[in-house]
Amino acid sequence: MKTLEWDVLVLDLDGTLLCKQGEVSNQNLHALDEVREMGIEVVVATGRSFAECKHILDRIGHFGVCITAGGSQLTNFDGSAIAREVVLESVVEIVTRKVIESGHRSLLLKDATECSAQYVLVGEAPLHHASSWWFDSLGIVVHEVDSLEEDPWPGHTLRVGAIANEEVLKPIAIELEPALEGLGKLQHWSAVTCSEATGSSTHLLEVFGHAVNKWTMLKQHLGKKMNHERIVAIGDGLNDIEVLKEVGLSIVMENADANVLAHADVFAGHHDNHGFAYAMNRWVLHEGSTQ
Repeated sequence: MKTLEWDVLVLDLDGTLLCKQGEVSNQNLHALDEVREMGIEVVVATGRSFAECKHILDRIGHFGVCITAGGSQLTNFDGSAIAREVVLESVVEIVTRKVIESGHRSLLLKDATECSAQYVLVGEAPLHHASSWWFDSLGIVVHEVDSLEEDPWPGHTLRVGAIANEEVLKPIAIELEPALEGLGKLQHWSAVTCSEATGSSTHLLEVFGHAVNKWTMLKQHLGKKMNHERIVAIGDGLNDIEVLKEVGLSIVMENADANVLAHADVFAGHHDNHGFAYAMNRWVLHEGSTQ
């Protein structure tokens, strides 16, 4: 059976390269080093903003491009901007109004290459403890305002949403879906918390530009040199599906969401058991087969 050779590895972080504590194991790091030594381009593709993953990029010695904020931005390894897709201001207004009416703080992720804060927090509701932990632990700069009209950077929003328990956010997501049709892309899924990388009861409501996803931004990066069949991708989350559907080899983590598992050509181990290293050794670094 034919062994494929790969030009590009599209690499998710949370729930894939990172364990539950948000760390990279020595086994995973060694496997990643071997991939790079083979001459395969590694493209980090994550739901995190650049500021939220910079310490990880430093840890793994990444000197390639990064697709961040779920496909909203493409940056160099130093955080300098290459491309971006912002959320329409009208969509930001719709989502923020609904989130505040429901008793929560609206979280606006900003393009940090254009703004002096990474997030604008809108509203007077208490900040969810998971958000406080996230901002504090990563040293994220936030700017708090009472109303959307006070946002200093209205044209630079990469993502708008909220964080709360699933039972609270799900009704909001259901109400927003028809209002955002054709205008914005809505996701509602498990958040990274201080104890879990995936599968927690704390959830994110996230709204992006209508055409935003990791695959679209990857196409923009690779351009004419893109060969779908020579790209391998590994991930676990809903924001990985578009990439997994299009590449030559899609590797899905054992701990993945059930909707993501359906898009696997092959399966990796669990992210808490060096599943990334297993997958690289089985399917990329050594002779393997997709059959």
